[in-house]
Amino acid sequence: MILNDTNGKRFVNNDILQRKRKVHESAMKVPTSSIASTLFLLSFASSSLAVKSSDFKTCSQSGFCRRGRALAERAKVAGEAWHSPYSVEPSSLSISSTESSFTANIKSSLYPSINFGLDVRIQDDGVVRVRMDELDSLRKRYDEAARWALIAEPRISQNIKWTVGKKDVRAVYGDKKDIEVAIEFQPLRVVLRRSGKEQVVVNGRGLLHMEHFRTQESENPVVASEEGLDEQEVMQVKSTAWFEGESEDAYWEETFSSWTDSKPKGPESLSIDITFPNHGHVYGIPQHATSLSLPTTQGENAFFSEPYRLYNADVFEYIASSTMSLYGSIPVMHAQSAESTVGVFHLVGSEMWIDVAHPADKSTQTHWVSESGILDLFILPGPTPADVFAQYTRLTGTVPLPAEWALGYHQSRWNYVSSDDVRGVQKRFDEEDIPVDVFWLDIEYAEEHKYFIWDKKTFPDPVEMTNDVAATGRKMVVIIDPHLKRSDNYPVYQQAKELDVLVKTKDGQSEFEGWCWSGSSSWVDFFNPNSWDWWKSLFKTTESDKWSWTDSTDDIYIWHDMNEPAIFSGPEITMPKDSIHYGGWEHRDLHNINGMIMPNVTGQGLIARSDPPKRPFVLIRSFYAGSQRFGAMWTGDNLGTWEHMTVGIKMVLANSIAGMSFAGSDVGGFFGNPEPEMLVRWYHVGAFSPFFRAHAHLDTKRREPYLLDEPYKSIIKDILRLRYSMLPIWYTAFHESSITGLPVLRYVHASVAKSSPLTTKVALGHNMSFSLKIPQALPSMTSSTLEDPVYYDYFSHQAYRGTAKGKTITVPAALHQVPLLIRGGSILATRERPRRSSPLMKHDPFTLRIALDNQSGARGELYIDDGTTFAHEQGNYVWRAFLAEKGRKGKGLRITSRDLPAAVGNEFDPKNEYARSVKGVRVEKVVVLGLAGKPTNVTLEGGEELVWNFVPGTAATEKKEGTASVLTIKDPRLGIADDWAIVVKT
Repeated sequence: MILNDTNGKRFVNNDILQRKRKVHESAMKVPTSSIASTLFLLSFASSSLAVKSSDFKTCSQSGFCRRGRALAERAKVAGEAWHSPYSVEPSSLSISSTESSFTANIKSSLYPSINFGLDVRIQDDGVVRVRMDELDSLRKRYDEAARWALIAEPRISQNIKWTVGKKDVRAVYGDKKDIEVAIEFQPLRVVLRRSGKEQVVVNGRGLLHMEHFRTQESENPVVASEEGLDEQEVMQVKSTAWFEGESEDAYWEETFSSWTDSKPKGPESLSIDITFPNHGHVYGIPQHATSLSLPTTQGENAFFSEPYRLYNADVFEYIASSTMSLYGSIPVMHAQSAESTVGVFHLVGSEMWIDVAHPADKSTQTHWVSESGILDLFILPGPTPADVFAQYTRLTGTVPLPAEWALGYHQSRWNYVSSDDVRGVQKRFDEEDIPVDVFWLDIEYAEEHKYFIWDKKTFPDPVEMTNDVAATGRKMVVIIDPHLKRSDNYPVYQQAKELDVLVKTKDGQSEFEGWCWSGSSSWVDFFNPNSWDWWKSLFKTTESDKWSWTDSTDDIYIWHDMNEPAIFSGPEITMPKDSIHYGGWEHRDLHNINGMIMPNVTGQGLIARSDPPKRPFVLIRSFYAGSQRFGAMWTGDNLGTWEHMTVGIKMVLANSIAGMSFAGSDVGGFFGNPEPEMLVRWYHVGAFSPFFRAHAHLDTKRREPYLLDEPYKSIIKDILRLRYSMLPIWYTAFHESSITGLPVLRYVHASVAKSSPLTTKVALGHNMSFSLKIPQALPSMTSSTLEDPVYYDYFSHQAYRGTAKGKTITVPAALHQVPLLIRGGSILATRERPRRSSPLMKHDPFTLRIALDNQSGARGELYIDDGTTFAHEQGNYVWRAFLAEKGRKGKGLRITSRDLPAAVGNEFDPKNEYARSVKGVRVEKVVVLGLAGKPTNVTLEGGEELVWNFVPGTAATEKKEGTASVLTIKDPRLGIADDWAIVVKT
């Protein structure tokens, strides 16, 4: 069931989610040999192109960033003499009746007349939430970011006891009572410890500064002369200048290029330092094109000179190694060490700059400066990456289970120019027997770029065209950008104007006008709740009392580009910060949130248009914390270079760390014409990305796979077929992610023996893992360090042995070879029959690949449902656990399939409606790698002997590298939804 709350949020029923989470947690406790996984290795070269950086601000061109960095520099110069002016008034401390939270007043010695309020609470899962706001102020700071990002108000623990001392208030909690949080009074400092060791320190460097509201005429931070002041006032002036600086800097107005930003509220920035004293690597704060382990921006050996910027922007041809802001912003950061992982989530919706430094090998200092907003900081205690993912997604939500077809291959370009063009592309895919699930249309489908309105000169029959595509189970995705052409003959714009739901200029009265693809345009203010039901109604495919999209069908889905918002005539190609949204808030307060509401409401419109409802698909370019609930994302206007191919992998991983699991980069690059070899390698990358789309600029040459010469065409066909055969693995991984919050594509925690950057090891879901090695050249071989006992080549069955300390191996990676390894202990379910699209596979049989570990064990999972509706939320699905373990007396092998929810004691009907519908779907082949000896017979437990074949391997009985033995069980005719057991006697 999909729920809509008053904020237009969309999320899966929490009761269902919690029941499934318990099933998954119980399943993880089942004794198994190892987690099933694979290893994927790629090699790339690099080159570089440059963006027009002058279109975008640097820190030195941003007033509040300058002020924040200047504050840090003064602290550095002052050294130990520096101290924070903020302190807790102990007499104001008020602990709740349940002792779950407390509040206190905060004073700044800089401005004794200004009051701040502190609120600290510990949640059920151990997350610490720290909030601070100005009290009784001239104006209100923006405090609605939580309204949009969080799925609900977090539940507060009822088992916390605060201890108040003379210098601090603290609490000890956790299952082992090993977590302590302390709020120190003077100066204000928040410290999270585990087992007595500091994990996170807030304001440890004294950089906290909440610029209070003031009037331009009556108050300045410093004065030019001390004449006429008493001694106390002189000391106050000197203290203020020492901390804030000796002059105002862009308090009330700021210019950039030809634009002037009026600042009617004056300065209101928020500075906070967060230190991870025992964690040497930090990750997250996407979106940036850079390494996964974030390089430094401060210190003697800083890699970048600019802070990381979070300010959603349309960056044309972005640099492949930069701290520049890109299309999305998620202010969440993980810090990792050999012992633990912790995180912070800084819930602010305005522009933000973040500096990163490593003053010592095992510590990280960060400094966060935002333009506006309250302090609303969540400290995620971990201590494992899985814990941090769960803690974060309990706040902001998980990725909902997508339609299965959305995990197939998407073919796009700007633009397929007509209905006949679309039909012709589909025909060529079918003639070449190349699978594809979705065809995309960019902005040229729309008459004068009036979205929803087809250009009937080129697309005279959109419904018939879509039905032709859908005849083979395929879908269409069309673009709907957020700008509306200001035209009397455009009903969507006219309705928005009548409803008064358009963004206003700085006077709050006039309709904002800017320029984008449609020419003179206005923008729907999706913060205005009056826009929601209207926008959802536009997606109706039947006649209604108002205009609706009757030239559409249930097989058309949506792509929201330009939703930062991108405005060609605006500063930094976006909306002026002093524009006004619903509630009187300035655009500066909520800019980074802006891109997440439109896809939310669109998704609800797609759900409401059909009966029974179908799962929506919406692609978004701009996003914020919580956007994972509403759509997939892609990394924007990348270039067809090796460098962009490489950084795209890292960007997808970084977004996955921050909750945006359904992510990918345009295969082949949006700009440029990659040579065939590069294009093939890019398809390797795309096939192992959650979102798999090829897309290209209108100025590029056509590069659909069928246009390539041999051998490149056949190689890409094989890659696509591999992706389709593995769709059950991807779908199972997305199911796991929807329950646990673990990313679909995730990094692997470093060995406990050492702390190292997580730049190479990543994993696909619960059953597969990859290693992405990016050398500077493009060799025919690639290498990886293996720490698990045994790996098998997915195709050749070559066995590779790892060691506890890690072992470097070399894997063949010629152009026609996908260097894919299965980790010992895996059971992978695939569908091997080539089809033109994924819906045509729904009754196909399965192949089970069992890769035994050194103890002759393996496990795996398979989750399937109807792939399109929400029937799975009523218990209509099949969720199986596969287990391979030694037979009786430690000989032979026993392979079993059992219902996973029932196996761990969950109330579940394994004979549900969907399970009955796939009664005839069977396991047609079982392949066992690494069996120690030749079987004497293979039978169903308590039944007939099966047909099998055994090929011995050179690495079957010795712990040496070589070819693994392969046992193939031919068509055992086992129901995929049934309990069964196969006994292999040796």
